[in-house]
Amino acid sequence: MPTAEQQVLAEAILRHRPFSLPVAIRRALAAAGEYVPPEEETQLQQYADSIDIDMVPDGYRYVSRNRVPLLGLGPLEVFAEPGNPQLLTRCAVWYGLEAQAEWHRRGGA
Repeated sequence: MPTAEQQVLAEAILRHRPFSLPVAIRRALAAAGEYVPPEEETQLQQYADSIDIDMVPDGYRYVSRNRVPLLGLGPLEVFAEPGNPQLLTRCAVWYGLEAQAEWHRRGGA
């Protein structure tokens, strides 16, 4: 079962990629009805700075903090919707040690 931290990070990374991580986290929290008070902005920035996101060539992203595996995000399949020429990707999420094992399976160091 994912923790609240893992859920927010997965949502931030999956849905808000064009934004910096602090902005993406803030947007994911807002979508969940939460917010970051102004007095906690510095802590949010420090938290985001402590997150490491690594990627292997097939698009799998491994997310950790202080070398502790938090989650992994990987493309499950690429597909096109009828009438839409844009390719879309469905993702799978692995949590904790399962994310780390998947990272190594896909060739991550």
